[in-house]
This record gives sequence, C-alpha cells and structure tokens, in this order.
Amino acid sequence: MRGKNFIVLLMCICCSQLIKGQSCSKWGPYIRTVGMRGDADLMMADVMIPDSANAPYTYTCAVQFGIGKSGGYCGLQNNNGEDEHDRPLNNIFSVWDFPNKIQIGCSFKAPMTFVGGFGHEGTGLHSHCDFGWHPSQWYTNVVRRWYTGGNKTEVGYFIYDQELHRWTHYVTFSAPEADAKLHGGIASFLENFADAAKHTRTSCYRAYWELSTAGQWVKPDSLNAAAGEGFWNVQPLGDDGLQLIACGKEFIKKGPVSFPVTSKDTHPAIISPVRIYDLGAYYSKEDGKIVVDWALDASTDPQLSYELDLFDNSSLSGKPLAVVTGTDPDIRMAAIPVKELRLAQQNYYIRLKATDIFNLDGKPKVFTLEELHP
Repeated sequence: MRGKNFIVLLMCICCSQLIKGQSCSKWGPYIRTVGMRGDADLMMADVMIPDSANAPYTYTCAVQFGIGKSGGYCGLQNNNGEDEHDRPLNNIFSVWDFPNKIQIGCSFKAPMTFVGGFGHEGTGLHSHCDFGWHPSQWYTNVVRRWYTGGNKTEVGYFIYDQELHRWTHYVTFSAPEADAKLHGGIASFLENFADAAKHTRTSCYRAYWELSTAGQWVKPDSLNAAAGEGFWNVQPLGDDGLQLIACGKEFIKKGPVSFPVTSKDTHPAIISPVRIYDLGAYYSKEDGKIVVDWALDASTDPQLSYELDLFDNSSLSGKPLAVVTGTDPDIRMAAIPVKELRLAQQNYYIRLKATDIFNLDGKPKVFTLEELHP
C-alpha cells in the first residue's frame, strides 16, 4: 500500500507541476482581416512589441499575403534566447515557391539583408535583416508588387520606422509568374518558434490597409482572432487594431473572436508623397548621353518609378527632346541618350518626376544643364 500511495502522491505532484507550467496554443494565435476583397498592389500593417512582453524566440508576423499562385509573409523577430542579447533584432520577408517550380529570384537587397532558401514549412526564398528594431516602437510593414512585363513580378518589402520617421527598402524578390497580384486579404500571427519555457509574449497590430489594383484604399470591416487549444488571448486596440497574447498559465479552448474596425480614416496616416531632395546631371559627349542622378528624402514615401524629361527651354513647354522612364525603388542614376547638345549656344533643362509606392506623384524638380567654364 505504501508503494501505491507513493506512486499516487508522485503522480499528483507531477500533475500539479504540469498545471503550473506555461501553455501555448497548438497553432496561432492569428488575426485575419474581413472585407478585404479583390486584387491589390500593396498591403500594409503596423506592429509593435511591448518591452515588457518581448519574449525570446518570438516571431510577430505583420502581413501574411497571397501573391499570384503562391504567398508569403513579413514581420519582426526576436531570434535571441533568454540569456542572449547580442544579436540585433531582425525582420523577416519570405515567399513560398510557386507551383511551376521556377526558382524565385532576388533582384535587390539592402547591404545588411541576408537572402537564402528555407524549408520545413514548405520551401521558398527567405530574407532577414538585423536592423535592430526597438520594443515599444511602432513599425509599418509594407509589401508592394509591380509588373513591368515578361514572366516575372517584383515584390518588395519596406518598413517605416515611426519613431525615426524613416523609410527603408530591405529586399525585392522576383516571383516567377507574370503580373501576379496580391490577394486574399491580410493575416497576422504571433509565434513561439523555439522557446521551451513558453514565456508569455505580446504583440500589437493596427492600421491594416490594401491599395487595390484599381488604385483605391481598402481597410477591413472587422478583424477575426483565433488559435488552437492552449493559452492565448486577444484585446481590442484603438479603433482598428488588436493585441495578441500567447502562452500563459492556463490551458484553455477558446473560439474565434471578432472585433469591428470603426476607424474613419480613408487612407494610411503615415503617407507623405515622395520628395526629391536634390538633382544633378552632366553631359558625356563621348558616350552620347546625359547622366542624371538624384537623392530622395527618406522621411517621405519611397520611390516606385521615375520619369526624366529633357527640354530646350526654361518654361518646359512643347514636346520633350527625350523622355526616359523606369520602375525601380532604388534607381538614383539614369542616362538620357542624346545625339548632340549645343551647350555653347544654349542651356538645357532636365525635369525629374517621381511616383511613390502609394501611387502618389511628388513635386517635380528641374536641373539646368549649362556650359561650364574654368
């Protein structure tokens, strides 16, 4: 009897310890937007991880999206362990392989961005940058697609730091599908991907927006939150957001929860049309071209496309002598082919027009090209 009593006591102690241990939901928690229908050129959402709940090995997905016949996701990650704080906090942007099995390419990456393949959850192309985001600060995550012809569609990832008022373009992937559109609405999630201790973690989400292929801003009617069995919670945040909480003391089974979006905003609050900071040019007679370069204000919206117009009059009237256009967020230098310029007799005028990732035109800037003398 004593042996049996000891076993029963031991089982009770073990059960008690299990009850006291942390529980995480089997999947999720997730947020899904409701009412975002149709195809889009751009998807975006704000995320913030409170300092008090910035748990180790946490991924805060801001925007999970469909792109053509595949999909992807982006957001902020804490890839440090409980006693590790050496690695700067990073972002992630990844796209799953397409059914045609053609390799996804990388057409641009910022200097500190790493690009490589991923597996274990399907396969695809992954990127991350240890840019050192800060807890308790808001970051806008933007996915923008564009198509310039051929059998590939470009998909870029941008972040706006709302504390520093600065945009950064981190990476662009070339998806192996012609004119692939963003679709399916936006999903977000909060993931414990390697924390055995199952610390409680919290992430905040708000300002979900799509820019439709027709150029219209679309926001959700409501936000649905759900997760599998295990501890999780959700709370409303302002008039267009939610706070997700994952891992805790209780083991619960909780159904989906829906929250209305009551914001009266008609477009994202952070938008500020692209501003051309400076513009310059020189004539290379030997190469038969004018080389034009420019700089942009990083506190304003990122460039998507540009147009260079060459005139022979200061009023910029009549048909331009030459026009050069391009679609590329990172081009800051382009050439205007010319047969011959008569700079000894007259000046020429170069007008730069830039359009940003939100389809807004910035104020054009003009540079006067003139004969220079010692």
